[in-house]
Amino acid sequence: MKSFKYYYLVIFNLTFASAYGQNKCMTMADVDSAVVRHNLQLRTSHLNIDAAEGQLAQARKYENPEVQLMHNIQNPVNKRWFDTGYEGQTDIQVSQPIAIGGQHRSRVKQAKAALDACMAEYESEKLDVKSNVHNIFIDLYYTQQKLKVYDKEIASLEKIYHAYEQQSEKGNVSKMQLFRISAMISELCAEQASLMMTRADLQKELNLHINMSEDSQIVVEMDEEDMLRYVTNTLAKLTPFVTHQDKNSLSALLKQHPVMAQMAYQQKKSHEAVKIEKAEALPHITLNGEWDKNGSIGHNFFAVGATVSIPLWNRNRGNIRTAKAQYAQSVLEREAKEKELMETVMMHYNTTKVMLKLVEDLQDKLSTDLDQLLTAAEDQFMKQHISVIEFVDLYGSFRETLFQLADSKAQLMKSNEELNKYIIG
Repeated sequence: MKSFKYYYLVIFNLTFASAYGQNKCMTMADVDSAVVRHNLQLRTSHLNIDAAEGQLAQARKYENPEVQLMHNIQNPVNKRWFDTGYEGQTDIQVSQPIAIGGQHRSRVKQAKAALDACMAEYESEKLDVKSNVHNIFIDLYYTQQKLKVYDKEIASLEKIYHAYEQQSEKGNVSKMQLFRISAMISELCAEQASLMMTRADLQKELNLHINMSEDSQIVVEMDEEDMLRYVTNTLAKLTPFVTHQDKNSLSALLKQHPVMAQMAYQQKKSHEAVKIEKAEALPHITLNGEWDKNGSIGHNFFAVGATVSIPLWNRNRGNIRTAKAQYAQSVLEREAKEKELMETVMMHYNTTKVMLKLVEDLQDKLSTDLDQLLTAAEDQFMKQHISVIEFVDLYGSFRETLFQLADSKAQLMKSNEELNKYIIG
């Protein structure tokens, strides 16, 4: 018994460390809410939207006027320094650039498209973070379920061990049988301790994503029946799109995804860049005004005029060509991304269908509750209807089948998460 008592000590220490903080029960909806409010990656990403809003506000502003003031240092007539009198000379010039041909409007539209793309990028990143957290949540939930299986098996074996220990003292049970059960308990305790370490790692990852204090331990809760119905509903919703291979319908559905929205806004931004470069090829106009106190023409001379650049040598053709190439590139990138998403949707749709069938088959095989299975095995073994080797194999088969079902359910839900990530958005 020393061997598995040692493992019990390890498990006790891990359990004590796990219970040191405050336990907090959370559903997937609770985790989603915590991610949106507290995730540091998303909070940092949201600042990009603030920056893009600032760029849009700046793009809406017109250029400032320029004022040029000149005053004489020494009046050449009366030799006075900085003469402010009637014969002193002061010249004031005012100029205001004027945008024509969409030079201002296109910049505003480009900044607006950049803001929309930034917001879509944030939504896409939020979707990725939530999907990642959901996967951690699912892994943590089924790790907890596996630990419960170990708890029940260890409790069952302990019960048998104590009964056999008493019979061994009376000489009714061989020491070999008692040792085999003791070794089995030790093995289970070691496996449980390893699984507890896995649970601790998952707890740490989840805490980081929802920005929760390290001393808070999360106990995740999930209604498996609801989740399976959710998977079935998702497949039913998508079946008309993927079975008929309706490319246009699937394409329209994919447009809801933030990544496709981001690509569309990036394309629009590139399109506005072409317009901006074309507008830059137009003349640049500046309105001018001048007041000359004592110019060569006479006293208090007022004048208005305009400065117009003549696009004779530089017609901005190089920048226009570059902008057109970048726009064409954005169109191709959008088409490539749409095709990639379509292939991804089909892959996850097929994977989800296969995993759902596997889970349903495994559930049919495990129609009996674990407690009933363990009780039946205990009864058979205690009555000497099965040998200790058969008993150990039976326990191992129970555990492997349950773990296979848990892993299949986890894979099914993860695949469904990926499917919803690309479709539901």
